[in-house]
Amino acid sequence: MKKKKKPILAFSVICLFLIVLLVMKFNTYKASLNQEKEASASNVRKESKSYKNLKKVDSKTRKASTIASTKQVDAIERARQVAEGYIGLKDVGVCCIELNSGKSFGINQDKVYYAASTGKLPEILYTQKMLNEGSISVNTQFEYHDYVNNIPGAMIRGGTGVLSNNVHDGEVVSVGTLLKYTCSYSDNLASNMLGYYVCDKNDGIFKTYIGSVISKNITTFSKDFSAKDIALLMKSIYLQGGQSVDDWKNTSWDNVKIPKYLPVKVAHKIGINGDYNHDVAIVYAKDPYIISIMTKGESDEFIAQLSKKVYDELNIYVNAK
Repeated sequence: MKKKKKPILAFSVICLFLIVLLVMKFNTYKASLNQEKEASASNVRKESKSYKNLKKVDSKTRKASTIASTKQVDAIERARQVAEGYIGLKDVGVCCIELNSGKSFGINQDKVYYAASTGKLPEILYTQKMLNEGSISVNTQFEYHDYVNNIPGAMIRGGTGVLSNNVHDGEVVSVGTLLKYTCSYSDNLASNMLGYYVCDKNDGIFKTYIGSVISKNITTFSKDFSAKDIALLMKSIYLQGGQSVDDWKNTSWDNVKIPKYLPVKVAHKIGINGDYNHDVAIVYAKDPYIISIMTKGESDEFIAQLSKKVYDELNIYVNAK
């Protein structure tokens, strides 16, 4: 009987060993499964956190962009309000155009004034256009004769400039000199010579082209323009570039009117005749802009103060960046 118990005992030991082995393998599998679940959950938490952080960054970026855009729009509106408050009931027209954004504001911008020498912009624009296209060169020469002063919109014979006391009948002057004198010294005779020889006697194709720039049908060319007209002409001159813009950066009036209190470079064209006192400029601020100021009965100092107030409002946010 004792001999029969040995196989049973051996079988029991083997079964017990197998059971222990199975339990150990099950525990190992369970631990591995738990680790995988924990790792997966951890990855989900990380991805969720990363996504939330990404959303926060994107939201901040969009918010900053929106704030910047809103502040710039506010700057345009603030500039308009400040200018309007300073002008009050005075006889003043203003047009301001940002060159990068295209945003603008106007105050009495469509009121027509006698433009005086700011009315030389059409001849300057068209002459620069002809130079850029190669139809003429700065070395092209024309003869002075008194009949050049008898065209529509001509300036008076004895006004501002260099040529009035120095040019004689039949004397030749180059286009480069005429353009420089017109821009830098507001020379009446130089402007009239450009009008006569280059600008189709201020008629024909020239008149049609200028009308397209200011979106008006010009029947007879004259020196009557609004602040908006003058600003659009100056913008066209700026966009095409060339000698005229460079000449405006160095004029006989760089310490008065629009540039007087501005800390940046300005290219401008003044106009004065009796009570009419005007200035139009390209202001090379961080965000450059065109501003035309046309007045009847106001001083150079008034224009300078108005210019500074507009500049401050347009640049208050730009300078803070």
